[in-house]
Amino acid sequence: MNILNSLLGKINSPAPKDVAPQTEAQNQSAKTEKTKITVLVPCYNSRKTVAATLKSLQASQYTELDVMIVDDGSVDSIEDIVQGFNDPRFRYFWKENEGLGLTRNFGINNALGEYIFFLDSDDVIYPDSLSNLINYAQEHQLDVVSGVTVRKIFETGVESEWYRSLYKQNSINELKNRLSLYDDTLSTNKLYRVATLQQHNIFFEVGLYEDKVFTSKLYSKIDRIGLIDNRVYVWYIYGGGTSITTTKNLENFYGRMAAIRNLWQYLPELRRTYQMGFFMNHDLLIYLREFVFYSEEEKKAIYLDALDFVQTNKRYIYTRLVSNSLNRACLDALCAGNEEKFIYTANILSSTFQDELSKKAKV
Repeated sequence: MNILNSLLGKINSPAPKDVAPQTEAQNQSAKTEKTKITVLVPCYNSRKTVAATLKSLQASQYTELDVMIVDDGSVDSIEDIVQGFNDPRFRYFWKENEGLGLTRNFGINNALGEYIFFLDSDDVIYPDSLSNLINYAQEHQLDVVSGVTVRKIFETGVESEWYRSLYKQNSINELKNRLSLYDDTLSTNKLYRVATLQQHNIFFEVGLYEDKVFTSKLYSKIDRIGLIDNRVYVWYIYGGGTSITTTKNLENFYGRMAAIRNLWQYLPELRRTYQMGFFMNHDLLIYLREFVFYSEEEKKAIYLDALDFVQTNKRYIYTRLVSNSLNRACLDALCAGNEEKFIYTANILSSTFQDELSKKAKV
């Protein structure tokens, strides 16, 4: 019998007559310890990184885990790596390649835990991540709890926190007051009750940037979402365009635009104004910063797709939400349908940004 089961056995044994009854806090603690969490680790050619991911799970203070390692049609199987951990909580699956979203859906449909947490195979969690999430979920009877994500550049170790302003203190975000939470488009910093996802048909869809659509569904359907101020997830950023988040080619741009159009149906009316600002300040901006590297045909393609989106949703544009001068000039060009001005301005924006990057690299 392991230590955890031994402790649970003591908790569940009848108390001697001369021992005081357990407090409500102790009962809650015992309940939390018994609640199983499924951690879904989707893998695709992950031999170089998955061991660190699984080690972070073994270091978790919360031990009542069902870890599903799903190999999504990798060329190089990781089954031997998983077996090397010799951990009975680790379940290995191999399936034909379907993509990240459908792999996560596989986890939702085959989880043994009451809750599920998504952990990518090139990221890690902190030892207290799952404990902090489940404790808050059960203390406040929540179906979803979200925590702070740390973006960490793998090569340098430089860290930044993803939308820390949303997580200043522990709180419960309600649907009637939900607006800025839509900024956090990540699915990997959250703990979900499995039955709730199934009941509300909150699953991932096929395509790039599945998280954007998934979290928009989540935010539009779940009334109470817990927010905790603890760091719960380390999102590694790798150089050389090795992940979807660092790839900025035309295909990737089209994938992002498709996701944005899809999530639009889940946004409350007031949020759409802010989403247009987010589109210019983030979604489109990351491609404008790379604009000088695109061919003339690619530049025109980006302009035409952005033009269609802006013109279709023109009524939601509030220009003061776009403060950057060159970025604002690009928005003005899209509103006016001025291709020449857009491409000219985007080239200047990109050149300026790339020059600043070069200067920082030399320091």
